Amino acid sequence: MDDFEIKKRELLQPVLFEAGAALMDCQGFEYGVALLLFHFGRLGTPGLDPNKLTDVLDDTDKKTAGQLVAMLKRHVTVSDGIDQALTEALAARNRLIHRILIENIEQVVTEDGRAALIQQIRRLRSTVRKGDSMLQPFINAFSEALDGVELARVHEEVRSAFG
Repeated sequence: MDDFEIKKRELLQPVLFEAGAALMDCQGFEYGVALLLFHFGRLGTPGLDPNKLTDVLDDTDKKTAGQLVAMLKRHVTVSDGIDQALTEALAARNRLIHRILIENIEQVVTEDGRAALIQQIRRLRSTVRKGDSMLQPFINAFSEALDGVELARVHEEVRSAFG
């Protein structure tokens, strides 16, 4: 690796770290929507086949985050607050996954630009996490009732593993 690549890596590390954390949040949100649909299917919600949703969870049946959110809204009545949070989370997720780095590439050349880009990524991450947090009580309740799995405890164990 030459000096240019070393310097580029050093300068981009904070941006790419934040983008990687955003990717993880986006994947968690998407998986959460699929898991919630799976649980509703197991509870007998018309139009939601748990066997087909298992394929979605296993990634053998590809569904986009937008398709999953639309499926949730089509088959389950959601409150206005959850509807808005899902809509905003999906828009933020799509921006993070498809556009945030390429549309802001000119910002990475200056320290102020990188800092602004990191703040923009953090705001979008916050929106995705808000949408996910609106679903978590339902996912947790269904996971415990249907499978005996206390997801809150699993989350605590994961947090403690990171110290």
